[in-house]
Amino acid sequence: MRLFTAAVPPLEVLQQLATALKATGDGDWVPQDSWHITLGYYGEDDAETRVPWVRERMRGLVAPKVSLTDAGNFGHTLWMGVSRVDPAFNALGEALRWNDRHDWHPHLTVGHGDEPLDLPYSSPEWTIDEVVLIGARRRYEYTVVDRFGFAV
Repeated sequence: MRLFTAAVPPLEVLQQLATALKATGDGDWVPQDSWHITLGYYGEDDAETRVPWVRERMRGLVAPKVSLTDAGNFGHTLWMGVSRVDPAFNALGEALRWNDRHDWHPHLTVGHGDEPLDLPYSSPEWTIDEVVLIGARRRYEYTVVDRFGFAV
């Protein structure tokens, strides 16, 4: 199973974004219940090994504050950016990266299309209160394998 760590925005942030996207017209949107901010991608991996790795890497980290920002695209992928003004968010991303496969560009994938998404946007700020380890066997069919909170 493909594994990755993610932060899921609160429901009110997701609903506000869905309303903003609806105003842009019809699109090939990712199902809202699949929206997340990927923190680390591990590819085909064993959950029993990855869970303690994530738990150890999160030790001592502080819950970061973030918000969603303007839209962008990677080729055919349409996304919303994530603010990186809180150094705790950058620390979280660095801690959960594995194998330095790619530069980390935090985002929330919202859809697919040939035209860039023109959506000036800023969501309310929220605190990421947990990280989830997600398993995926198929695209947008995700299973939460484990949840990790921040020490107080």
